[in-house]
Amino acid sequence: MNKYISVLALCSLTTLAQAAALLAPGARDQVPATLAHTQAPGASALERAPVRVSHALDASAAIDAAPQPYLAQSREFWSEVGESELRAGVKFTTTAPGALIRLSPQGGAGAALDPAGVLIRSSGKTLRAVDAGAIADTRALRAAGMDVSDGTLAMRLAPVVGHGQLEIAAPHAQGRYLAHVFDPNSAVVLGFSADHDTVLVGSTITFHAAIDGRDLKHASGLVTAPDGYSADLKFSRNADGSFSAHFTPDAAHALGPQLWEAHVFTAAIEGKLGVLRDAKTAFAVSAPTARFVGAAESHSDASGVHATFGVEVGAASRFQVSGILYGTRSDGALRAVALGQSAAWIEPGNGRLGLTFDADVVAASGLHAPFELRDLRLVDQATMNLIERRERGLVID
Repeated sequence: MNKYISVLALCSLTTLAQAAALLAPGARDQVPATLAHTQAPGASALERAPVRVSHALDASAAIDAAPQPYLAQSREFWSEVGESELRAGVKFTTTAPGALIRLSPQGGAGAALDPAGVLIRSSGKTLRAVDAGAIADTRALRAAGMDVSDGTLAMRLAPVVGHGQLEIAAPHAQGRYLAHVFDPNSAVVLGFSADHDTVLVGSTITFHAAIDGRDLKHASGLVTAPDGYSADLKFSRNADGSFSAHFTPDAAHALGPQLWEAHVFTAAIEGKLGVLRDAKTAFAVSAPTARFVGAAESHSDASGVHATFGVEVGAASRFQVSGILYGTRSDGALRAVALGQSAAWIEPGNGRLGLTFDADVVAASGLHAPFELRDLRLVDQATMNLIERRERGLVID
């Protein structure tokens, strides 16, 4: 019965477009303040024909209209060491038994280490690596699916080695090595995240590093762009013992769809020992080649629910708009109806993009007006970079 009531209600609504305005941006929204006028690489080769589609969603499913950024968690660190350091012995701290250590020669297989000549020192005792746990060479690691460099040696320390301050030595080391220490059973876990997963050129993204229940002693880091550019991250201490850093990307390095990376290198105190933890996360950098102008039109008729948005374009491309339509339940609660998407080629200046949610999809949901568009997104399809995102976009009466 609800389905037929919804159909009748939809058919009875006016087909005249009603002028509307986008809802005011929220604190977590991404809205360009200025436009970029440089066309994205490959934009001119994109399809020009417009397209509109909508897909029904499960009204009972929980949907986050403002997805949370990824939180990287780390129980590991990396360190580059020279042959003199490794010959004498490199100290490191683990906080639980069963640590994994990997040594990768930077000069190739010629600097590969003989497991029989690698030593582990713990609590005043010296053990040969072959007696201190399980060992795997390059062939075994690759057979297990790991992409490792020639000459890599990995070992899992046995419980007999213990934990705390340990030392690894290789008296016959040659050249430089990348040492990776992973403490899988440790309770010392570094969390590293960005406040957004996408940042616009000229805007600032903030990174946060913390270990629950512990103060970080220090934090440093860097960002790297897909074109090889890198810049230092300057972290500062927060009142709760965590660290934060801010970064504003340069348009000269925002050239395509590849992700940037942020790396953090930290130290915490466990008892009287320093514990190292490194982590990284990825984020996208978008050039704001278009933006919503704020004006919109909406209406409902026998064919469905429609919304059209004014768009200001700085550089020609094929732009995509998407949003999730919510409808009102009999108790007044809003529930998801459908995901709508459309794309069209727009030249610089003012243009329009619209969404249509088919009548049969809306009717099948049993939901009715007022409707609301959430998770409204504007994307440049030349790079698939997210330009604008609004948690709440438009109310359709």
